[in-house]
Amino acid sequence: MSDTHGNRALMFQAGEVMKHLGATVFFHLGDDYPDAQELAMSGLDVRMVPGLWCDAYRDARVPKRIVEYIHGVTIAAAHAAKDLRHTEHGADIIMTGHTHEPAIEPIGHSLYFNPGHLKGPQSRGQRPSFGILTLSDHVVHAAIHELTGSIRFEKRFRRR
Repeated sequence: MSDTHGNRALMFQAGEVMKHLGATVFFHLGDDYPDAQELAMSGLDVRMVPGLWCDAYRDARVPKRIVEYIHGVTIAAAHAAKDLRHTEHGADIIMTGHTHEPAIEPIGHSLYFNPGHLKGPQSRGQRPSFGILTLSDHVVHAAIHELTGSIRFEKRFRRR
């Protein structure tokens, strides 16, 4: 999930739906970092990065990017693509927020994934959404979901 911008009601609603759909690891891709911290305090396994508008973004002790290895897949995550280092652009999956526009796109050997926003009923012409990545031995299933849990769009990719 990304770009909650203080709308913790939508954030927790999305978190509950994601948990119901089987999510076990949650990524909060910024704006706002205190939202992500509160989500982590709710008992979910949350990875978080600050967004550009957060005080934590200017705090050198808070990483602007994270790299995780989950089921043999390298996932690089940051709020904005500009915060990823050159080497992180080669991750199997690159996750960012910032644009508020959901996206699932192959870029080179990587899958670019943006879950959209949870800011409110509309932001930058987009309805709120979240994303779920499902990793199996041979396939990555990427889906953008409505708040109800229904799939807005999805793509499947063979793992390299």
